[in-house]
Amino acid sequence: MITALSVFFVLYLIHIVFYAPGNLVDWQMRLYMTLGLLRVDNHREEAIQPNSLDVHLGREFARQMADGSFEVFDADFITLAPGEFVLATTEEYFYFPSFIHGVLQGKSSWARLGLYVESAGLFDSGFEGEAVVELTNQGNSPLVLQSGKAIAQMIFAKNLIVANPYGKKKHGKSNYQGQRGAQQSALDRVLAKDSAKQDEARDFASKAELN
Repeated sequence: MITALSVFFVLYLIHIVFYAPGNLVDWQMRLYMTLGLLRVDNHREEAIQPNSLDVHLGREFARQMADGSFEVFDADFITLAPGEFVLATTEEYFYFPSFIHGVLQGKSSWARLGLYVESAGLFDSGFEGEAVVELTNQGNSPLVLQSGKAIAQMIFAKNLIVANPYGKKKHGKSNYQGQRGAQQSALDRVLAKDSAKQDEARDFASKAELN
C-alpha cells in the first residue's frame, strides 16, 4: 500500500538526486553519465573522485614566446622551466547541459611542486569542447609534464536551467565553443609585441605619472 510518507520519500529522493543545488558527487556523476544527462568523452572510470573528475593532459601545447606569440606543437611530454607559461588541453571532451556548469581547478600534488593550473575557471552551461588549461611553473625547478597524466579536476555543479546556454547565437559571442587543441585567447591587440608598442606604453605611463 502506498502511503503519503512513501510518496514524500520518493519525491524527496528525486529532489536530492536531480534538483537540489550543489556539486555532483561520485555516484551522481556515474548516474548522470549513465542516463545521458552529462556527457564527457574519453573520461576514465577511475578518474571519478568523491567530488570531482580528474582530467588528463593532452598532447597539444602552445608555448608563449618572448614577444607574446605562441609556438604550437604536439608532444608526449614537455619540460616546463621556472616562470614558463604554456597552454595545454585535456584528453576529455565535455558537453555541458543547460542545467550544469563546471569549475576546473588544479590538483594539490602539482601545486606542491610549484605548478599553477588555471582554466579561466568557469565552464558555462551549454559549453562543449576540450578544456584548455594555462600552466605556469611558479617553482624553482623544471617540471616534466607527461601527456595522459591527471593535471586538474573538474567540479560539476547543478544550476537552474539557463535561458541562453553558451554557444547559442542569441547569447552573443561564444569564442571557444567546440574548441579542440590549445586554442589561444580571443582577445585582440592587448599584447605589446614590438618595441614601438612597448615604447608607446612606457611614454603613456610616464605622462600619467607627471600628471
